[in-house]
Amino acid sequence: MTDLPLDKKNGSKIERTGEESYSGQTASHDPIGPDNPISPINQFARVEQLLGEENVKKIQSARVAVFGLGAVGSFAVEALARTGIGHLQLVDFDRVDPSNINRQLFALHSTIGVEKASLAVQRVKDIHPGCSINVHRSFINADSLGDLLDDGFDVVVDAIDGLNSKINLLVAARQMGLEVVSSMGAGGRTDVSLIRSGDISETNTCPLARVVRQRLHRRGIYEGIHAVYSTEKPLNKQPYKKQDSVDALKDHGRSRPPIGTICWVPGVFGLTIAGKAIDIILSGLRAPRP
Repeated sequence: MTDLPLDKKNGSKIERTGEESYSGQTASHDPIGPDNPISPINQFARVEQLLGEENVKKIQSARVAVFGLGAVGSFAVEALARTGIGHLQLVDFDRVDPSNINRQLFALHSTIGVEKASLAVQRVKDIHPGCSINVHRSFINADSLGDLLDDGFDVVVDAIDGLNSKINLLVAARQMGLEVVSSMGAGGRTDVSLIRSGDISETNTCPLARVVRQRLHRRGIYEGIHAVYSTEKPLNKQPYKKQDSVDALKDHGRSRPPIGTICWVPGVFGLTIAGKAIDIILSGLRAPRP
C-alpha cells in the first residue's frame, strides 16, 4: 500500500531528502450557516481555561521530537496534538502490521502496510491543522541521529522499543543538553495504577529500565532523564505462535520474541509522557550538559 495523500486544506507538503515537512496552516471553512454548522469556538478554549492564555502560547510555540510511533508514541503524539503543540518532529521507519491493531492508535485494518509516520501526520493535521510537522522515516542509530536532533527542541520523547536505538538517542540528547522523557517497558503489564514517572535513577522493578541504567552508566550518565515506568512485574508466561511473531527488517535490529500487551497500559504510558513534556515546556526547564 502507498502513503495516503495529505489533505491539501491542512498543510503544504515539501519534499526533502529523507524528510518531509508540513507547514502549519489554519484550516479554512465556509461561513457558518445551515449548510456548515461549525462552531466558531477556539478548539483549545478548554486548554486555555485550565492552563491560562500565556501557558497556551508557550505550548503553541514549543518544539517536540517524538521518536517511535507505535503504542506509546502514538498516544503521546495524540495528546500533544490535542493540547496544541506548535511543532512536532515525528520519527519512525516502520509500517503497520496486524499485530499492532490491539494497542496502536494509527493501526487499523484499513492502514495495514502503511507507514506509521504518514498516518501520524494525517491524524495530527486533522486534530491540529496549525501544527507544523517534520517527518523522518529513519531507523534510529548513532549515524542517523546527527540529522534527527538539534538543540532547538524543548523536549525529546523516546518511545523506542530497540535497546541500542534507545541508548543512542538518550545519550545524544543528553550530550546536547536536551530534556528527554523516556518510556521504559509497557509490555507484559495490566495494572495502570502501578505506572510511575521520575528520574531514570529512581526506576525500579522494570527489567528494561535496569538494562537502560546499566548501559547509560557505561556512557557516564546516571541521572537527568525523565522516565515513565511500571513497578508491576512483567507477565509474559503465555506461549506465542511462531506465525504471530514479526521478523526484524533487514539491517534494522534483531528479531525478538513478542511480548504480550494490552491497549490501556501503553496508552497511559504515552499520555503520561505527553503530560510530562507539557510540564517541562511550561516550567522552562532545560537540562544541563553532563
